[in-house]
Amino acid sequence: MGAIESKRPGDAAGQDGVVREVAVEELGQFCEGQAVIANDIAGATGSILISRGTSLMSVASSIAGLQKQLRNANVRSVRLLLPSGGSRDEVESLVRGIKPGIAPIDAELAHQTVNQVEDVLGRIQSGNCTPENVQDLADRGRVLAKQIAKAPQLMFCLGHVRDWDEYTSVHSLNVSLLSSFLADRMFPDRPEFAEFMAIGGILHDLGKAKVPHEVLNKPAKLTDAEFAVMKQHPTLGVQLAVESGVTDERTLTVIRGHHERYGGGGYPDSLDKKDLPIEARIAAVADVFDALTAKRVYKDPMPGRNAIELMTGAMAAHFDPAVMRVLLLAVGIYPAGTLVELSDGSVGAVIGTTGTDVVHPQVALRYDRFGKPVTDKTVVQTGSESGVLVVRSLQTNDKIGF
Repeated sequence: MGAIESKRPGDAAGQDGVVREVAVEELGQFCEGQAVIANDIAGATGSILISRGTSLMSVASSIAGLQKQLRNANVRSVRLLLPSGGSRDEVESLVRGIKPGIAPIDAELAHQTVNQVEDVLGRIQSGNCTPENVQDLADRGRVLAKQIAKAPQLMFCLGHVRDWDEYTSVHSLNVSLLSSFLADRMFPDRPEFAEFMAIGGILHDLGKAKVPHEVLNKPAKLTDAEFAVMKQHPTLGVQLAVESGVTDERTLTVIRGHHERYGGGGYPDSLDKKDLPIEARIAAVADVFDALTAKRVYKDPMPGRNAIELMTGAMAAHFDPAVMRVLLLAVGIYPAGTLVELSDGSVGAVIGTTGTDVVHPQVALRYDRFGKPVTDKTVVQTGSESGVLVVRSLQTNDKIGF
């Protein structure tokens, strides 16, 4: 072996691509793709034989000579940087080209909702919020419910607002979308239930407007006294909602119960599964999933698949298994839109799962194993039949949405 470090194929995923170890004899196969040299390769005397960042396509005409030089320098393999799938817009175009029915929540509606939540919270803090302000926000939830009911892929509706604000207003929108989605999938014959879950999601953190800013956005762990203050926000939220004319018990249950736990020990009422309403069970799952996968002042976002693993593992006792099953089927281990590397070395975007198999998604190819763009609409069903499996996600946070 020469000057480069030996690694197993596919050991690393670079920020701008997939790093793969390739035998010198196989370099010619990558000359038609977008592969580049991942690091400087030096000969025995220390002179650079080929520089980092060199495109193999640019040396295609002299690849035989390069291979000979590398072999003479006792270099047996080279690390190549292959493309990881493209920009968000490119992936969006790829997935929608194959599944045109997939659509996000209307961007303008999402913007207006986030701004409206922010406005209502600000009005509460300043003492000039009217019942009409809160009722208008509740009406927004009804509109969201109608859109989410049409969404075949949940994760295409979440996450796009991650480019905006990362605080309560965005969280309220996503909890509304997720709560309504779960309610619609669990009770498809009860559209009014999904509607009130959307309204409850929009209003669920209303009480945080009464929590001091230094507690709400503290970057360190809360003290016992500060946590006691934070735990008041569900009851404060119900109080504010009732004062603003919100009377529906389902909506109020979401606001009061979204921090209750299926196994008991939550707040404010420490209910358990015997007494915990379905509205609170759904809201609790939606609230925690979005909180885990969101960026906060005190933490980085967690990939959606990691959040699912945590919620079905160490935190499993906190959630209704029936609600978690619906979330798992909706999100999958690799949510729609996630860029993944496959076991044959190709790269593509997940477009969904088939039936209840969340482990083996369908993947629309973006680049083949040699880094060459796939120009047709090639879809691979991963799994035992095709012999192709997902190796890894190429994103640190796969809650991307479009």
